[in-house]
Amino acid sequence: MMIKREWRQLLEMIKFSLGKGKAPELRVETDWGKFYRICKFHKIQSMVCPGIQKLPKEQQPPEEILKKFQEAESMEIARDAVQAFSQEELLEAFEKEGISVLPLKGILMKRFYPVTSMRMMADLDILYETGKGKEVEAVLTDLGYYCDHRDSHHDVFFRKPFMNIEMHHCMIGEDSLLDAYYEDIWKRARQEEGKSHIYRLSWEDFYIFMIAHMAKHFQGGGCGIRSIVDMWLFSDRMKESLDWDYVRKELEKIKLAQFERCMCDLVSVWFEEKAETEFYAQLTELLMQSGIYGTITNYNIQHVAEVDKRVWKGQIKVWMEAIFLPYKAMKMQYPYLEKYPVFLPAAWIQRIFRTCFCRKGRAGEVLSGMKVEGNEVRKRQDLFGKLGLS
Repeated sequence: MMIKREWRQLLEMIKFSLGKGKAPELRVETDWGKFYRICKFHKIQSMVCPGIQKLPKEQQPPEEILKKFQEAESMEIARDAVQAFSQEELLEAFEKEGISVLPLKGILMKRFYPVTSMRMMADLDILYETGKGKEVEAVLTDLGYYCDHRDSHHDVFFRKPFMNIEMHHCMIGEDSLLDAYYEDIWKRARQEEGKSHIYRLSWEDFYIFMIAHMAKHFQGGGCGIRSIVDMWLFSDRMKESLDWDYVRKELEKIKLAQFERCMCDLVSVWFEEKAETEFYAQLTELLMQSGIYGTITNYNIQHVAEVDKRVWKGQIKVWMEAIFLPYKAMKMQYPYLEKYPVFLPAAWIQRIFRTCFCRKGRAGEVLSGMKVEGNEVRKRQDLFGKLGLS
């Protein structure tokens, strides 16, 4: 198994567009419609558009495809400008109100691209100090945002036309090892120069969080091209200035050192002409098929793979998890559990009856959609083992 030619062409185009390589050798039969669909799936149209426009006219895509790339790029330029303004507005408001915050992920990663709009960012991610949820919501409400929804580790706020803010009350939810590691994150954060309540991580800790966040998505529905491009651009710029001994030591603590090594090698296979192997071809296929945040199919395969080494037993456990939801999820559907958690078993029975008699068609669809092929699960278990994620 080797990396498909169409994927290799896309990687060469990304490298060229980012000013780090020569123009890819495109064949006359290049399927530009498929090329665009892959870029859209991974939300990287604005990343590759500059490269496409630098190609000789005879090698550029048909006019209608080129126009789609240009429209996506224009939209991202507008979004980028609005996000930059909104970020400054938010941080100033939090500083004024004395609420300590720590900007995360894409807000900072954009700096490593030749032009910030080349790195699409769906939302601003900001960590806030424990116990300040009401004050945070008041600030956002005053700025014209409303709370769209809440979940276990962040609250999502929206303001027209397209501003999404994810206000995190913890760095990474749902994983006990990473939760424990990031419990004292404020002790490691440092104040921005001239600010009392705006914090940032060292670049070493930023990179560690990048890897942890990537691994979280990888173990969920998967992660896509952009995560690897982020890693490539960051490590290329910072390789001489980071304390790599500290980075490796911390990654060992959270059991992600092997995962990070594999991702570094994948960067080299994609962008630095390291010889590809069967393993990295498989890894490339998974990432290419995952899109920006992964897919439901990948999530189901990977969840069964993680739950039990025996596929049939893992499948049953996953189905049982879908039927008997945890307390946090159940209290969203049955608010009385907030006050009377002892009634959780009764709520499960209520949910089963409601599903069987009121939504039996939908229930069958969901459980059927969660069924996965045994060979796919075994392949994923093998891949996870090599990545150090099993």
